[in-house]
Amino acid sequence: MSGRPNRQNPATGAGGEPAHTNNPKTPIMKRLLALSVATLVFAALPAKAQRSQRSTPIELGIDGGVLFGLNTPRTTVVALPIQSFRVGFLVTDNLALEPRAAINSIHGGGASVTTYDFALGVVYQPDGDRVGKGLYGRPFLGVSGISVSGAAGNNNNGYMGLGVGLKLPFADRRLATRMEVNYEHGFSGGGSNLIGLLIGLSFFTR
Repeated sequence: MSGRPNRQNPATGAGGEPAHTNNPKTPIMKRLLALSVATLVFAALPAKAQRSQRSTPIELGIDGGVLFGLNTPRTTVVALPIQSFRVGFLVTDNLALEPRAAINSIHGGGASVTTYDFALGVVYQPDGDRVGKGLYGRPFLGVSGISVSGAAGNNNNGYMGLGVGLKLPFADRRLATRMEVNYEHGFSGGGSNLIGLLIGLSFFTR
């Protein structure tokens, strides 16, 4: 399980995520969405010509973080020590596909509440370091939701965003500290905007 906050109804749901308000989408958001989608598509294409003959490591990681809602009412959500779990698969020396997931389930009194969050990002490292050293950019797309037993039913929300961060390897380059700041736009309820700060730990397989 994970402490990833709920994006659906922060005032009453699990996790206290900032609420969505009826703000119109800006041209910048539309361009950012188009850029993110294009990056995800092209990064998923076969890239064998750019791969070296060395073994390809997989990056396993966990992140904790703080989310700041930019809409009214402004809220802050702290999810520590674990907000989500991620796995990074190298496509080339510069690009990695990175799915991440978070599930939080509460049961009691014959009722249950489950929140979930699934995202797919593309991690781009200009230096092309295979074991995670240096600056990176991460456009991402995802869906989050909440499922409540009984008449309350289910609710979900799509979102997209862009993160910029730094990886600092240690322990003979098998581990790395990962720090990131990101912007996220949700599409439900007229739209919402979040700023996130992440700090995590990565383990690299050989």
